[in-house]
Amino acid sequence: MLESSVYPSVAYPSVEPEAADLLITSIGNASPRAASVLSQALELPVETVVDALYRAPARLLANLPATDAARLAALIGTLGVEAEVAPAGAALVRAPPMDLAGELLDLDAADAVSTVLGRFLGMEPAAALNLLLTPPGVILGAVTEATVRALEAALPPGAVRLTASRPDQARFALFASNLSHLQVGVLRQRLPAGTDISTGGSATVFDLPRGEADALWRRLKAPEQVRIVDQAFLRFTLELVAAPAEAAAALETLAGVPVEDFDLLRQALPVPIEAGVAFADLEDRMAAYAEAGLTVRAELETFSYQALDVLSAPAGLLAQLGLSGVAPVSTELMPRPRALLLRHRLEAAGAEVLFSEVRA
Repeated sequence: MLESSVYPSVAYPSVEPEAADLLITSIGNASPRAASVLSQALELPVETVVDALYRAPARLLANLPATDAARLAALIGTLGVEAEVAPAGAALVRAPPMDLAGELLDLDAADAVSTVLGRFLGMEPAAALNLLLTPPGVILGAVTEATVRALEAALPPGAVRLTASRPDQARFALFASNLSHLQVGVLRQRLPAGTDISTGGSATVFDLPRGEADALWRRLKAPEQVRIVDQAFLRFTLELVAAPAEAAAALETLAGVPVEDFDLLRQALPVPIEAGVAFADLEDRMAAYAEAGLTVRAELETFSYQALDVLSAPAGLLAQLGLSGVAPVSTELMPRPRALLLRHRLEAAGAEVLFSEVRA
């Protein structure tokens, strides 16, 4: 029998599997239900999963065997979530958070939009559509570019205009009304030079940095009387106030008003010629009109209210659309986006409708 020392044992180094991290790169076409499924399957807090989905790119799991990470990425992909594998500990730059607002542009696509948006947000379609119809139309807060692009891809093309804004870089507008004497004193101390406060305690201030806007909100303590809104979400209507006779061609170029309608339009001044102008574009648009010799003024449309005068309507239509009474009838004042959609639906069903009083 040979001694074991003749064949000394050799210690071979153990081979550790390559480690990897599992990253979420986009919510993709998944619904919010994916967060619950992943939370249970991976035994992670649902808040952690939600953060990774809506604020991608994000590291969901770290230091896994590479084969396990790849398998999990493939399984997660079946939920519609976009995931990938990265070397363990690889640097990951988190994208800056954004707030997201939307405007319904294609009124014929309202039902399709409500279905898609409802699924994306995890709410009933009617509630999702209501977000778009309630100015300033904020849909999501503190999400990343990947989420914005995922929603954009899911919505019917051209149906909704999405506006994303980074709160840390944004400028804000303050709208105050019916402030008390004490609140007026607080506001006046912080207003830029030349800003007026009306005798009724109302004021509008633009271009506030976030820190200053937050400070004013805390000091005024008046949620019913003060709105602070990201200026990126504001929209304006341009009204033509004066137009020289020789400006017909310029008006057609700038606003699409046919030259043959120019004389009739001049007789009806002031008239709106552009709607939905973003705050960031306002100065350039007004300068272009001024250069052409056209006098325009900007009216904030974001918080305007309108009513509809329904002159005639097929039997049962008003009740079908949630309106009471019979034509002719006037509706209550409602936010402008809601009035536009309701008028469109009424007219599509054969009603005769006019806009009535407009108030900001």
